[in-house]
Amino acid sequence: MSLSQGLIILAIVGALIILYFYGVKSSKGRKERALWQECRRKLRLPDKVADETIKRYIKSLQKSHPHHSEEWYLEKIIYDLERDRR
Repeated sequence: MSLSQGLIILAIVGALIILYFYGVKSSKGRKERALWQECRRKLRLPDKVADETIKRYIKSLQKSHPHHSEEWYLEKIIYDLERDRR
């Protein structure tokens, strides 16, 4: 294998790694946006008021359940809202 072939292979591997991490990051963002929308829908409030409520709820959860992802907090909010509606 020549030096130029090695560089091409290295460039392809590097591009695939970058694309993988970009895809993981963007799919995580899509899921968080979907969860945020679900929280808004379950709160049944205007978007601005719902966003403020969600932010306060996340801050409260961070105190009682530290070191979790935003996705976890949003899922917890949805769970709590569903539980309280029963």
